[in-house]
Amino acid sequence: MIAPRRYLLHAAVVGAVCACLFAPAALAAFTAAAPRTGLQRAQRTLRTLAAEASSSSLQRATADAARQLGNATDRSLWIDSGHADAPSYGTRVITDSLAALADLQQFGRAHFAEVNRAIKLIIDAQRTLAQGAISQAQGGNQSLLAAAGRAVATGNRVASGGRSVLAVHSYRRAWGDAFVALARLVAARLTSLPSAELAASAENALGSPTIGLAGPRILPAGARRLVRAGKPELLYIGSEACPYCGVERWGMVVALSQFGRFSNLHLMQSSAEESPHVTTLTFFGSRYHSAYISFVPVEAISNVPKGLGFAHLQPLTLSEKALLRRFDSQTTTPFVDMGGRFVSSSSIVQPQLIQRKSWTQLAGAIADPSSTSGQAIGGEAEVLTAEICEATGGRPQSVCSAPVVQQYEAALPQLNGSGGGCPVGTTSSDGLQVRGAKPARAQGSLAQPARCVTH
Repeated sequence: MIAPRRYLLHAAVVGAVCACLFAPAALAAFTAAAPRTGLQRAQRTLRTLAAEASSSSLQRATADAARQLGNATDRSLWIDSGHADAPSYGTRVITDSLAALADLQQFGRAHFAEVNRAIKLIIDAQRTLAQGAISQAQGGNQSLLAAAGRAVATGNRVASGGRSVLAVHSYRRAWGDAFVALARLVAARLTSLPSAELAASAENALGSPTIGLAGPRILPAGARRLVRAGKPELLYIGSEACPYCGVERWGMVVALSQFGRFSNLHLMQSSAEESPHVTTLTFFGSRYHSAYISFVPVEAISNVPKGLGFAHLQPLTLSEKALLRRFDSQTTTPFVDMGGRFVSSSSIVQPQLIQRKSWTQLAGAIADPSSTSGQAIGGEAEVLTAEICEATGGRPQSVCSAPVVQQYEAALPQLNGSGGGCPVGTTSSDGLQVRGAKPARAQGSLAQPARCVTH
C-alpha cells in the first residue's frame, strides 16, 4: 500500500493526465455504476492495458494498479456492490483505490483514453460511496452531515481541476463523517427506544414460530453468582465476524439501555464470507454505566480476515476462559453469562431474521410490531431484560414491573426456539474457536444451534 505522502506527490502528475475529464459539465452529467462494479470495471481496463504495455515499467505500474483495485473490491470489504463495510475495515476500499490512482501517473499519452476511463471509474466510485453514506445518515447530526456535504463539494471541485487523488481524500472525509453521523443516529434510536414500542414488538415475538426465541440455560439456585463491583455481571463474549453475535447485539443494546447508558458504540457488520451477512454494532471500544448491573463485553475476534480465520481483537481473562470451558466446551459465540443465573452459548434468534437490512432499517424496525426484524430484536431484548430483572431482584421497578417483562420472565424456562452459534472450528490461543462447520448441541433448554458456513 502506498503512503498518503506519495499520493500527494503524485497528485499533480495524475491530474495532468485527467484534467480534461472532470470539467464541470462532465461532473454535472455523470451517472456512476455501483461503486464495487465501477472499481471492477476499472480493474479490467487496467489489466488490458498491462497486457498491451509497450515497456516493462508501464506493465508493472498497470498491473500494480489493477492489483490494488483487486484489493479494494475484495468481497470481504463490501456489504453489497453499492455499500462498503463500516469504518475502519471498509476504509481499505478507499486507501487501496488511492494506491491505484498513484500508480496511474506512470502512464503516457499513448493510452490516454484508457487511463482516463479507469481514473473516471475510480473517482465515480469514491464519490458514490460518500454520497451513499450521507444518504443513509439522513436525520443524523446536521453538523457532521454538513461537513460531509462540503467535503463532497470540495472533491468535485478539485476533481474538475484534474487533482484526482486530492478529490478521493475529500470523498474519504465525507464518507467518514457520514458514518460517524450514522452511528450516532442508530445508537440514539436503540438506546432511547420508547417502552411501548419495545413491548408491542416483543409481545408479538413471544410464542411466534417465525421468531423462534431460544431461552437460556437456567443455573441452579446454589450456583456461584457472577458479580462485579457489587452488582450482577453480564458477561458477553463474541466475534465481530459472527452473524449470530451480530443479531444478538441488537437486542442486547436495547435491553441494556433500559438499565444504564451506552457511549461510543460503533457500526459493524458480520463477515461477508459467513452466511447470512448482517449489519450490526460492536461493543469494542464502547462504554457502559449502570447502577444495577456490570456489563463486560469481550469482542474476542474481529471481522478482519487473517489466514484461515480472523484477526484476534480482545484477549479473554483466565476466569472468562474458565467459564467458557465450564459451560460451553465447544466455545461457540455468542456466549452470555447473566450473573451466574443464566448462561447461553447461542443467539436468541436466527440472524436470517435481520439479513439484507441496513442499520437504519433495523434501528427503526422495532417501531413496527408487524415487522419480522423488529419482532426479532424486540423479542431478544426482552429475553435479556427478563434475565437481568431476575438477577437484580426486580430493579429498577420501572422496567421490571412492566407486564411484558413479567411475561418473559415466566416464559424463560419454556423458550425452545432455534438460536445459533458461530464461528467454530480452529481453536485460537484464547481457547475461542474461530472458523468451522458445526456447533455442538446446546445443553439444557437451549435449542440446537444452526450451522455456520465453511470456506
